[in-house]
Amino acid sequence: MPPQLRTSPQASSFSLTSLLDLSSRLSETDSTDRILNAALLSVMGKLRCTKACVLEHDNSQLSVRQTKGVAPFHVPNPGIEDVTSALSDPRLQVLSQAGIAWYVPVVAGSELLAVLCFGPSIGGLPLTDDLRDYLDIVRSITATALKNASMVRSLIDTSKELERRNLLVTSLLESSREFSVLSDRPGILRTLSYRLMGQLMISNFGIILYDAPAEDRLLCNSRSVEKLSQIMDILPPIHQPIRVDDLPNGAVAQRLAAAGVSALAPLNVHGQVRAVLAMCGKLNGMDFTDEELLFAEALGNAAMIAVENDRLFHEEIAKRMLENELGIAATIQRGLLPLAVPPTPGLSVAAHTRPNKQVSGDYYDIIPLDDHRTLFCIADVAGKGVPAAILMANVQAALNVLASLDLPLGTLAERLNKLICENTEPEVFVTLFLAVIDANTETMHYVNAGHNPPVLYRSNGDVELLTEGGVLAGVIPDPPPYKCGVGGFHSGDVLVLYTDGITEARDIQNREYGVSYLVQALAKCKHMVPSQIVEAIVSDLNIFVGDVELADDSSIVVIKRHDRSY
Repeated sequence: MPPQLRTSPQASSFSLTSLLDLSSRLSETDSTDRILNAALLSVMGKLRCTKACVLEHDNSQLSVRQTKGVAPFHVPNPGIEDVTSALSDPRLQVLSQAGIAWYVPVVAGSELLAVLCFGPSIGGLPLTDDLRDYLDIVRSITATALKNASMVRSLIDTSKELERRNLLVTSLLESSREFSVLSDRPGILRTLSYRLMGQLMISNFGIILYDAPAEDRLLCNSRSVEKLSQIMDILPPIHQPIRVDDLPNGAVAQRLAAAGVSALAPLNVHGQVRAVLAMCGKLNGMDFTDEELLFAEALGNAAMIAVENDRLFHEEIAKRMLENELGIAATIQRGLLPLAVPPTPGLSVAAHTRPNKQVSGDYYDIIPLDDHRTLFCIADVAGKGVPAAILMANVQAALNVLASLDLPLGTLAERLNKLICENTEPEVFVTLFLAVIDANTETMHYVNAGHNPPVLYRSNGDVELLTEGGVLAGVIPDPPPYKCGVGGFHSGDVLVLYTDGITEARDIQNREYGVSYLVQALAKCKHMVPSQIVEAIVSDLNIFVGDVELADDSSIVVIKRHDRSY
């Protein structure tokens, strides 16, 4: 307990009332400076001294914190814990030289909180027992006030911190709800911008996506941070939030800092880092705390989930549009192929087509020219979908119009080539085979415009590949004249037209079916009718490839010459 104040003539000025008044004033504030200042002024008034100061403990030295008429100075800590006269203690010689008479350390337990120093009183008051007791009580009251103030400030800081954390959690919950209903990137960025600004005072940021086209990799909230595109290729792999100053690679840190980036946070989707949140400096100029970085990461993850949902949403729309387009193309294509084989006097015909996907690039047609001649066509359009289907429709329409003109096959091929060149891009082309078979004269005229050579299997077992013709249709506007091949087509002869999906099919060992396997299959079934020949070839192809999915569309047309009595 502090010593009791003895009543004596000298102690009459150190009244209990003044001590109670001092205690009351010190309890009204939680400011260290105000407490120390009030203690200084109270004692200065009682001691009637004109000089005083407060020394604070700084490592092993004492430094002036507040001063009343005393020049600032530094002194080694003398280690004195009792009220001492600076005029009589050699350890306080420096204080004595500075005009200090009384040294009053404020101690709580073993901790030195401050030192109250006073100059001599105007009346030359000595350091009596009563004065020492008074100063002991003052320093005890001051120490208690300082500790209480520290506790109050700690409680206030803790309350503020809890309130701030509660605001952060509330902000995260609200943000998650907002992000869950957003389906556009501008709205996502706007919400993220509001939250980062409101909670962390970040006005500029960017989200850099890892797996995205170069033009879509950077999502930023303002044009002022588009310079972040310069650092997309130097971003280090990160798995936790980090300040740029803490990066181990100094060169990378310098480039990031030059771009205005102060901190990075990984953004995860389903446990995988899909992007990085690059944050520029805070408006108040303060560094990011660890807690703030974790908050930014959590907020960014919520935004990233919304970005991913937006991507999946647009992918689903694109997928449905593609499916719709393919459905249209399939409808167009089904209208192009013959629903049934038209009458072909003297000939038996069967056909089969199998698209690899929903829409095939293959096309075939059978057009009777008169009562004994038939025009056959098989083609393969480079491309898929609606554009390829429309091109096939144009080819079919042109072929039917030109067929009615009874043009030579070479001229017919040239006209089709010109049509395709004038209505398509340079990279679009068509392989084409045209043949006219005359059942009366048992002759065949044909033109091959870059198509797979059809197989002509003679009744005597000879095999011919029909290659005479010219270049692909749609490649050269004015190609060299197409050459017309001429040959006989007699009873028992079989002509097989096909697309590359037949001969380029591969088995599990990556072996190609090729023309050789096609001829072998044909040799086994040449005596059959065309529909059976088609079934036999398709079956042989399926056995060859096994479980391997066909990589391309496949079409086959089989034509067989028979006697009129057939």
